[in-house]
Amino acid sequence: MISAVGIKRILFADIDKVTADITPEIAKTLIQAAITAKDEVKNVHGETWTIDETEASVTGYKNQLTGQTYRYDTTPGEVSPSFSIGQYDYKTKAELMGGEAIKKGGEGSDKDSLVGWRRAAGKVVINKALFCLTDDDVWFIFPNCQIVAREANTDKAIAIAVKGLVQEPEVEGVSSEYNYDEAEVKALAPEA
Repeated sequence: MISAVGIKRILFADIDKVTADITPEIAKTLIQAAITAKDEVKNVHGETWTIDETEASVTGYKNQLTGQTYRYDTTPGEVSPSFSIGQYDYKTKAELMGGEAIKKGGEGSDKDSLVGWRRAAGKVVINKALFCLTDDDVWFIFPNCQIVAREANTDKAIAIAVKGLVQEPEVEGVSSEYNYDEAEVKALAPEA
């Protein structure tokens, strides 16, 4: 049994990294690749982490002869993980908000020498896979989220408020959400 309490790790990847149904073994590979690429949120401000699912939209159809409902049409609600990043680097800001991380010395410089960020001109659409590990070691995996992020005032600082709009994956056979115990995935277990 799980409670899925709190959050202790959030990683992200480009959606093209998801090429098949996410088994625990594939989850391990994807998560470890995100860790290696340093595609990780390092700070979630306060108690801003949530997963919200809106109520389903239900339409009842009545039998005109009896006045009683004889069937329902149900449309599932939308799932949205969200959080605010209280402290971040320019690479993470560019990955989740778009725009460009500015390198010291210009293009071709070392990625570790980022000195700023430039907002994109025009509309930006960002899709990422999200890997979210709760305090009680449950992975919530969303293979295709449209990321909606903005700067937000949070306790006298400028945070990045992030909302993932869970979408149907582009790869056949891939679900929109997976939950796995870390004990099965073993993404964080030291190699023997």
